[in-house]
Amino acid sequence: MKTVFLITARLKSTRLPNKLLREVCGRPIFAHMIERLKLTNRVDEIVVCTSTNPQDDALEELAAQQGIGCFRGDEDDVIKRLADAATEHNADYALSITADCPFSDPVYAEKVINALETTGADLVRALDLPHGVYSYGIKVSALQKIIEIKDERETEVWGRYFTDTDLFKVYDLPIDNPKHRQPNLRMTLDYPEDLEFFQAVFAQLYQEGRVFSLDEILKLLDRHPEIVLINRHCASAYKKRWTRQSAIRLKPRYTLRRAAVIGCGSIGRRHILNLQQLGITEIVALRTRLNQRHSASIDGVLEFDDLRPLIDTKPDIAIVSNPTSLHLETINQLLPAVRGIFIEKPLSDSLVGVPELLRQLEKRRVVSFVGYNLQFHPAIRAIQDFAGRESLGDPILLQCQVGQWIEDWHPGRDYRQAYYARKDLGGGVSLSLIHEIHLAQELLGPASTVFCVLPRSRKLDLEVDTIADFTIEHLNGAVSQVHLDLLQRPAQRRGVISFERGWVDYDLIENRVTARTNGDARANEIWREVDFDENEPYLAEMTTFLNYVREGRVRHAHDAWQAAQSLATVIAGFASAESKSAVDVSI
Repeated sequence: MKTVFLITARLKSTRLPNKLLREVCGRPIFAHMIERLKLTNRVDEIVVCTSTNPQDDALEELAAQQGIGCFRGDEDDVIKRLADAATEHNADYALSITADCPFSDPVYAEKVINALETTGADLVRALDLPHGVYSYGIKVSALQKIIEIKDERETEVWGRYFTDTDLFKVYDLPIDNPKHRQPNLRMTLDYPEDLEFFQAVFAQLYQEGRVFSLDEILKLLDRHPEIVLINRHCASAYKKRWTRQSAIRLKPRYTLRRAAVIGCGSIGRRHILNLQQLGITEIVALRTRLNQRHSASIDGVLEFDDLRPLIDTKPDIAIVSNPTSLHLETINQLLPAVRGIFIEKPLSDSLVGVPELLRQLEKRRVVSFVGYNLQFHPAIRAIQDFAGRESLGDPILLQCQVGQWIEDWHPGRDYRQAYYARKDLGGGVSLSLIHEIHLAQELLGPASTVFCVLPRSRKLDLEVDTIADFTIEHLNGAVSQVHLDLLQRPAQRRGVISFERGWVDYDLIENRVTARTNGDARANEIWREVDFDENEPYLAEMTTFLNYVREGRVRHAHDAWQAAQSLATVIAGFASAESKSAVDVSI
């Protein structure tokens, strides 16, 4: 089996023009990288993969000077360029790395090759290494498969074709040496500060004719932490840019005809109407008719009072909108029968059974989608677009409060019988209004610890929590403060997110978002919609779910793994309120 090292390289950078040709210790920094990669055993050829654009001619010349191959292919479609290069060189396996990683490690490259051969994986990663040290191992046949399923030409960032679809096996190489497990250490070349970082390391370690090792680099950085600080701040801007570029577009591969809806209360009926509007006309539904408010049949829907005969109709997708405490039991029965499953938030009312659910979803390659419709609200989309600006820096704080008098949720109905007021159905303010806790993790990243208080209300004699105050510390050091209650009149749903160099303020009752960045003379309104259609986010999330199932997109921003993190945060909050101390978040 033939293995080639494919180095993706261009000279189009605007952040650091001609970065690969910048000299360090008298040589182009890319030449130093090639010298390091030549130490990789079990690689048959090293090939620079650049474009046919004349601006990249210098890379072909450099490759010839270094005695390695050069392939020139598609300017924008990196996946096609890699596949064509591998085919031209008759490769079975490819090691892939971008040319802005001067410290790519040859020892770990060999371990990646071994893993490719022994695990049967289509992609092998080593993401626990410092950023810029690892290379990817790829089956060339997998590259050809991606060309068949992708629906775009811009494929500079391609990892999600492997991780997010139901077609490929991905293996993460374990990093046994704890000193090497430093994924937050930045060793890649994108910004002027990155070049300064590499110059500082080379100044200390470089000797002509000798390649210094990863261990030598890490020992130097331990002795001189000031070198790490040179480019540490670049990680935030890089991550935001990578997030924008890493989105993928896929061709639909599956046809959806029939949907099953489990639970036909107000939210279930909304989903049915939206499915019909989106062209899913064969709908079967499970109803108990316990909710007399919505006891009438729905046009065009075949109703059942038992789950087994409903499953026998062979639905392609299922919508789980029954009470929260019944979610996992229902999902587990549906999983073997459907290609995709939509779960109305939250995922469950406890973490019991959640790890096994995630294993089954992965094993069966079923598309999961948890319905946090707030993520599809145009106000939140405006906030996300604002937060994506590289100039803002890191998020620091999210503060929000959500409150509405419980009788106003569904006027004319005895709220004491509703799921949100009953512990046995998974109710309570923390789970019923979990949207903002999920939003906090969407904007600030995963939670690490939680402190929560759940004061008892003298106004509501319920067995569930009616007031909740969460203080959440996130893994990146940011903090969220989330207040939820079932008491306020008039309703309130507003918040502010602060960044290093700006802030954004939103009010979802008034339907407005304002923001200000460092240097602005005043705050600016970035979204306002007086006549907002409240069904718009529900329709948008259902459209997205259907598209993901058609594409076989098993991992994405709205999947069960993301929802499990939010649920774990709430469960940790319950434990904190009981112990009156901060609690770590874990699944």
